[in-house]
Amino acid sequence: MIGLILFLLCGGEFRVTAIDISGNQYFNESSIRKIMLTRPKGLFRKGMFNEEIFRGDLDAIKNLYLYDGFLDVSVGHELRYDSTEEGVAVTIEIDEGRQSFVKDINFKGNTVFRSDSLLRLLVMEQGMAFDPRMVDLDNYVIRYSYDDIGYADIQVESGYDRSQDNVSVHHLIKEGAVQFVGDLEIAGLEHTRESVVRRELRIRSGDLFRYARILESERRLYRLGIFTAIRTQVKSRETENKKDVSFVLRERKRISMNFRVGYGTRDRIRIGVGARHDNMFGRAWQGKIDSKLSFVEQRFSTHVTFPRSILLPGDFGFACFFRRLEEIGYETQSLGGNVSTRFVLDAGEISVKYEVERIKTIYFEEDSTERDLLHGFIIGWLRDQRDDPFNTTRGTYLAVNLEMSGVVLPSDVDYLRPTVQLRLFRPFMGLVLATALRAGVVEAVAPTVNIPVYKRFYCGGTSSVRGYPERGIGPVDENDNPLGGRFLGEVSGEVRFPIYKILGGVAFVDAGNIWQDLEEIDAKLRWGAGVGLRLQTFLGSVRLDYGFKLGRQEEESLGMLHFAIGEAF
Repeated sequence: MIGLILFLLCGGEFRVTAIDISGNQYFNESSIRKIMLTRPKGLFRKGMFNEEIFRGDLDAIKNLYLYDGFLDVSVGHELRYDSTEEGVAVTIEIDEGRQSFVKDINFKGNTVFRSDSLLRLLVMEQGMAFDPRMVDLDNYVIRYSYDDIGYADIQVESGYDRSQDNVSVHHLIKEGAVQFVGDLEIAGLEHTRESVVRRELRIRSGDLFRYARILESERRLYRLGIFTAIRTQVKSRETENKKDVSFVLRERKRISMNFRVGYGTRDRIRIGVGARHDNMFGRAWQGKIDSKLSFVEQRFSTHVTFPRSILLPGDFGFACFFRRLEEIGYETQSLGGNVSTRFVLDAGEISVKYEVERIKTIYFEEDSTERDLLHGFIIGWLRDQRDDPFNTTRGTYLAVNLEMSGVVLPSDVDYLRPTVQLRLFRPFMGLVLATALRAGVVEAVAPTVNIPVYKRFYCGGTSSVRGYPERGIGPVDENDNPLGGRFLGEVSGEVRFPIYKILGGVAFVDAGNIWQDLEEIDAKLRWGAGVGLRLQTFLGSVRLDYGFKLGRQEEESLGMLHFAIGEAF
């Protein structure tokens, strides 16, 4: 009561001055502190005491023991408030009790599976420390195993008995009868053809009834991107071992428009306009028109995607595009098209694209023009596990691509161009630690000798090594235009932190370089470091960065200011 009065008198603003833990023998103190959110003041934390969070810490400590067999563990605490220093000292007292182990696992009522077969399926094993959570997990494993062979009405009652340090786990099974799929009904369709829905279903009339197949059907329907809600209704027949299934669907809006405005240090104002149809002709075909206009780039493209083709189980699509891009020292005008397919797997997304492109390259100083016709394939693998692609706080992003032209089909330029991008994000004490790695190689294949400028790698700039101008790292020609390189290596690190509401900050270090030949590659990178501001808006993250050149060379500027919409990586 006295502590509560002091807590209220001081407005609830007490700092944690110390945390003492006693009674722990099984877990060391560092393991316990690691799961606690309540901590004393540190370099990047204020160490304020929050009673609700602290009670959550006590539950976390108790569960830490409980999940390792300490069923009688108790966690007590004492709070000593100091109104003079507005601090609180925390004492945590742990009574571990005795650890319990799994003595045996018993089954009753099972005739379809033998007991030894079920034992091999379970997560829990005899002799291991008893974890109460695994009882429910094994209950699910048993029900799933029966459901997989058509026993949809399986019932499993699981529990356990204790005797001193030993625990006996028992599963009472009521198998029921094998069930089959009866009638399949599709409801709620207005614009979508019923055949499109039935094509995605993993169950058919007369099949063994499996709930897992219904869930897989729902996932496949959601993946089409044309439904906002899917509700499945199952009704058992009284006279037969059949279950009728009804899929009630709600379609999403088919046509959408988008308008985008952005700004970059080099291209300045950029505007994008696009339109999209997600359910063309009621077949779940996706059509898209997109355009972009800025001071250095003009682009127009159309794309049609089919969710499945007759020959391939993955998405299939084709596109055509026009692009004019003004680079430093030259300009390219591209006209082309491609066909592509994409497979979504548990391990990631695999894509294959065949592209034909006519590229016109105009060199400003030389007043010359080159024209190339490229035939090539792009094979990619993508694994995106970020929690939010626009404002990422945790997760990973990995993209690996192999671009090859002329290797299979005739082309004016023959080359291989593998690239890899890796991004890691991790929250840490209210901050976000972000790192990125980008590497690439482009290699000419006979009879091609020189890689054209539009396929070389360049380094430096707003989304590369900050503190340097766009493409400002690497060799230049007699007109001070960047020549690019055949090898690229870049690495970046950021610490992102909140400042006030939608305003945030960042401290960053970037490094990178390009090389012409394999023998030139070394650890001599160009470095940049600096700080920046982030403003979270409906357009994305508006960023303002100032990068300083580290180890700058003679006649180089101190650094450079970068302004853009969207994170650097």
